[in-house]
Amino acid sequence: MGVQSGFVLPSGAAASPPPGDELQLLRAAMDAASDPVYVVDATNMCFLYVNEAACRVRGIDRAAHLAMPPWQVSGVTREELQALYGEVIARKGETVTVELFGKNVKDNRKGWFEVQRRALHFGERWLIVTNSREVTSRKLAEESALRHARLYAALSATNEAILRARSVDMLYREVCDAAVNGGRLVAASVLVPDPASEWMRVAASTGPLDLRDAKISRDAASAFGHGLVGTAFRTGQPSVSNDFRADARMAAWHHIGERSDIRAGAAVPFWRSGQPCGVLVLYADRRKVFDEEAVRLVERMAQNITFALDNIDRDEERRRAEDTRREAEARIKYLATHDALTALPNRIMFSELLSHAIGGARRARHSLALLFIDLDRFKVINDSLGHHAGDSLLVTVAGRLKQAVRASDVVARLGGDEFVVLLADGADERAARNVACKLLGALADPIPLEGEECRVTASIGISLFPEDGEDESALMKNADIAMYAAKDEGKNTFQFFSAARQSRSVGSLALEGQLRGALDRGEFFLHYQPRKDLRTGRITGVEALLRWRNPALGLVPPADFIPLAEETGLIVPIGQFVLCEACSQAAAWLSEGLAPLQMAVNLSTRQLGDPELPAQISAILTGTGLAPGQLELEITESMVMERPERTVALLNRIRDMGVRLAIDDFGTGYSSLAQLRRLPIDALKIDRSFVRNLPDDDGDKAIAEAIIAMARKLRLTVIAEGVETQAQKEFLRAQDCDEIQGYHVQRPALPEVIGKLLRGGGEA
Repeated sequence: MGVQSGFVLPSGAAASPPPGDELQLLRAAMDAASDPVYVVDATNMCFLYVNEAACRVRGIDRAAHLAMPPWQVSGVTREELQALYGEVIARKGETVTVELFGKNVKDNRKGWFEVQRRALHFGERWLIVTNSREVTSRKLAEESALRHARLYAALSATNEAILRARSVDMLYREVCDAAVNGGRLVAASVLVPDPASEWMRVAASTGPLDLRDAKISRDAASAFGHGLVGTAFRTGQPSVSNDFRADARMAAWHHIGERSDIRAGAAVPFWRSGQPCGVLVLYADRRKVFDEEAVRLVERMAQNITFALDNIDRDEERRRAEDTRREAEARIKYLATHDALTALPNRIMFSELLSHAIGGARRARHSLALLFIDLDRFKVINDSLGHHAGDSLLVTVAGRLKQAVRASDVVARLGGDEFVVLLADGADERAARNVACKLLGALADPIPLEGEECRVTASIGISLFPEDGEDESALMKNADIAMYAAKDEGKNTFQFFSAARQSRSVGSLALEGQLRGALDRGEFFLHYQPRKDLRTGRITGVEALLRWRNPALGLVPPADFIPLAEETGLIVPIGQFVLCEACSQAAAWLSEGLAPLQMAVNLSTRQLGDPELPAQISAILTGTGLAPGQLELEITESMVMERPERTVALLNRIRDMGVRLAIDDFGTGYSSLAQLRRLPIDALKIDRSFVRNLPDDDGDKAIAEAIIAMARKLRLTVIAEGVETQAQKEFLRAQDCDEIQGYHVQRPALPEVIGKLLRGGGEA
């Protein structure tokens, strides 16, 4: 029923009125009411009475009002009004209250009205008493409270979203969902600036509104920069439109509003590190939704986003710090257990791995093998080419060793040029032998270093569990002993541990202990072995040979202590002693008036790797007064082959001083003629292994003939070593060999013996 309906009891109505005074009092009471009151005869469908408030609402007098039919006043049909009355009558005296949205007839203003109806039964008729009250203010207040309650709910949901969010993207999604689902808004979006342009891009969105293709600028000069989002971001203040479709600022986006049923919107910026970093924008399907209180609630949502972003930043910073700490701890642990240069397990980690493998092998009754690897002549390369080249060599070697074994095998670096390989999984002698061969083969190819191709070999010692030791210490010690046995066998090979070898190793340690103090104690001395010119029969030179007499050990054979001196590096000071002593002796013979002769001195590999060698030679010659041409330095082919480019350069410096150079043990180093021609040498010494069976062995005869012929073409002096018989001497003389050296000429002897020989005419 329309709110403008009102009814007045017409004169002459059939109702039984109360006594006169009481009726007047009842009408006066109804007229005194501020809200319209209507009384309708539901049976005859006519007004019985309307109070003055009802007349004021319609702006007519009471008589005119009472003359109108009730359905005309209500704005519905007679049948519809009768149906309404029937519902009220059915309630049997219960008041029926409804809220209606309609228009005030007097001022044409729309609003909300509360209508109450109640049926009264008089005899055979039903009277409907209606009173109406405008409740627009209350209704708006309730709606506002409801909207605010929903926004509070959205704010609460946002707080929960902040607790759940673990990333910025997740935060934006959760906030949009909370605003729409908790605040019952049409849509919510978070927009952030595109760092590469003036445009804002959608970071998250909930609801039917799609802003992905909408142009939204943060530039005030742009036609797309004056909407809610652009204005809020640029000014740092909320931007509101409570009538989206009528707002001229929203003209560029009216089509989006119509498509998504948007009536109002509010955009609020949020901050990060003191600068606006995005905008939260909410949309409603009704106008005038975002009053001051609503905007304050949206601002609190944005503040929550700012708070959450700061927390996320702090959390990320803490996570980064924690990650950095964990990485640092992992790095420290890694460095503590791995070699920094090769990234292989170091001695500490290998010890743990070996102990664990031994325990597993003992429980499973399996065997395992340990290979101890030491590079041959690494110190020479490291000292001559520098530590950088040495490090590069070690890295290459580590890579080749790893590639040569299975992924389940362990390769570790103990330090320096020492490596170990652990073969678990029941590895026996045969498996260890196969792996050792593979490792030696892996190291066979040359390694480019500092512009040169260097060849490196290795000596490998092998111990087996359980026969060679049942704990880590025993296996490591015995593999080390076997490695030194491999070096004694000529290097570039492998040896298995044996108990007999262990006892020899103990003796070698004792020998090394004595050797370290021998030079200071003056236990070294020289023998000299002459060499004879086959044409004249005269002694033309001598070779200085080192000897060692120890008070406890007696006369120690050179074959026992020279390799040990090489391994320990003692050969360098010993070699300087030999060179100085030999030059002094040659100068002493000259001072006695004896004929000049060549003083031949052997250089060690370590000496040849010293770039200061020419300066040392020059100082010794100057100190002893010996002419450079009377000194002849002997080197082997293998020494040259290790670093040909550098060695040739060093030899040229020595020869430029006037010192003669000779290749010792020629024929055993497999050098080519082309390589030989590059060397600044004066003489070749044929190795005794090719002289021993002359003239009976056809092979040795062919080799000796070829060497002599080649030397002749290169204009080199040829000296045959190890000559012991007259037949050997005659064969060499027939082949035009220049000189011979050996027992047939003279055994090595003290300088007094050789001096007497020289004073006797120099013939032997």
